[in-house]
Amino acid sequence: MIKYLFELLDERGRRHLRIMLAAQAGQGVLQGVAFLFVVPLVAALMEQSGTFWWWLAAVVSAVAVHHVLLAWSTSLGYIIGTDVLTSFHERIGNHLATLPIGWFRADRTGPIGRLLGKGTMDVANIPAHLLRHVVVGVTTPVTIIAGSYLLDWRIGLAFTAGAVPCALALRLLMVVVRRNDDDYEHDIGASASRIVEYARQQPTLRAYGVLDRPELGTLEESLARQEGSQSRLTIRGAWALIAFFGTLQLVVTAVIALTVALTLDGTVALAVMAGVLIVTLRMLEPISQLGELAGHVQINADAIGRVRELLAVPSLPEPAHPAEPSGTGIELSGVRFGYDEGRTVIDGLTVTIPAGSFTAIVGPSGSGKSTLLKLIGRFFDVDEGAIRIGGRDVRELGTAGVSRLTAQVFQDVYLFEGTIADNLRMAAPGATDDDLARVARIARLDEVVERLPDGWETRVGEAGSTLSGGEKQRVSIARALLKDAPIVLLDEATAALDPANEAAVADALHELSRDRTVIVVAHRLSTVVAADRILVLDAGRITEDGDHDTLLAAGGTYARFWHERRRARGWQLIPSR
Repeated sequence: MIKYLFELLDERGRRHLRIMLAAQAGQGVLQGVAFLFVVPLVAALMEQSGTFWWWLAAVVSAVAVHHVLLAWSTSLGYIIGTDVLTSFHERIGNHLATLPIGWFRADRTGPIGRLLGKGTMDVANIPAHLLRHVVVGVTTPVTIIAGSYLLDWRIGLAFTAGAVPCALALRLLMVVVRRNDDDYEHDIGASASRIVEYARQQPTLRAYGVLDRPELGTLEESLARQEGSQSRLTIRGAWALIAFFGTLQLVVTAVIALTVALTLDGTVALAVMAGVLIVTLRMLEPISQLGELAGHVQINADAIGRVRELLAVPSLPEPAHPAEPSGTGIELSGVRFGYDEGRTVIDGLTVTIPAGSFTAIVGPSGSGKSTLLKLIGRFFDVDEGAIRIGGRDVRELGTAGVSRLTAQVFQDVYLFEGTIADNLRMAAPGATDDDLARVARIARLDEVVERLPDGWETRVGEAGSTLSGGEKQRVSIARALLKDAPIVLLDEATAALDPANEAAVADALHELSRDRTVIVVAHRLSTVVAADRILVLDAGRITEDGDHDTLLAAGGTYARFWHERRRARGWQLIPSR
């Protein structure tokens, strides 16, 4: 835990942490010494010795220095906690930005949110609060045990022997907490993801009456699992804590009994016995605090473990010196790729897409169409083979280089909270109002802007919730136009649009394809027919390759695809007679 704090901090922070740990260790030693000084102090008081005032001065001095170190280390703890929090957010944020897009599955939304919220505070709380109790809770008993040998070796040996079962009980407590905390964190992360899903999918849930049928939902199940794991963590942790305190009380009782027996035997002075009893009882406080906080310490250590696991997720490797492409032609050579489940999605695919061409990709669901676009955009790296843009492997270009060359438009458009203008300027921060007007006219977004009361300053809401699907798609197309990238990747851009919006988006796609390399995953007939070339993908392999007329004449998968959709266009609802 302390080692990882050193890793998180810069040189200034590490220097502060070393000073704070030294100050806290000094507190523990001084606290133990002050307790030990009580023995000769009590002896001097009982014997009415003149050394009483010297021993009292020693106790007061130790306590005074202890409080100075306490104030100093506490202030340093809050400074270090702030530094850790800042470094924590910066490192996680930078690392998340380098992870493959495919890593960000829906079930990771809750755990990441909890890690960045509660997890960050747990980690920052270690130097600000918990570390002092841990260091003092260890150094004070060690100091007392070492000093007790000066009083009587048998008492020192009893303290040493009693420390072993106490340490084992404390270890058992932390193991119990760790094992059950893992389950609790997993379940609470899953619940958080389900809650987000529940809030976002209200229209679907209500449309199908799921709200009235809890057995069909997963939110209730997630909350039930969370409640169960939380109960196990609390109950089992409580029993482990009881075991620790029970062991501690047995050890204290045994030490007191031994001291009394030695006093009655005449081998230990009465004054020493009184002082040992006081020291033994006073030693309970730091050890009890350590036991009470052991669960919190383990939970925070678990939070650090989860942070380290996140930071250990491999990033996409980036070249030290990114290459420069010579053109915008795309070549896939022996490309093979599969997701975490181990299922191969793209299976040995080889194809060349010339610069400036308009290529459509069609095929059944699950054939790998969207995955292929994401591989070209370097959302992932291929398992085998290579993808080249302008003669250069995308791994040589780097993520930033590929991003500069490509613009992506997806079926599920995501707009950020802000105005329409803000969302467009994400593609080109320096774009002028004239630039916005130009791309809006091409994408037919100007019709949307004109009818909105605030025009370009209309706020789109979270994920573009104030706009319709077709309006969001027009914003996405306009954003791709504004980026002016030489390669455009479109995934089902018109699949769920009404005829008016489909026509608007189709016109924008036609404009995009004028002087760019365009690859589009499409089901709409108008998009497919307009393509220079059509690739039919099935089970991750290209089964047909040609233009519309050629593939129709071949009578294969594409011809069946075409005729099925032609028949579907003629479907209509006829009232029953």
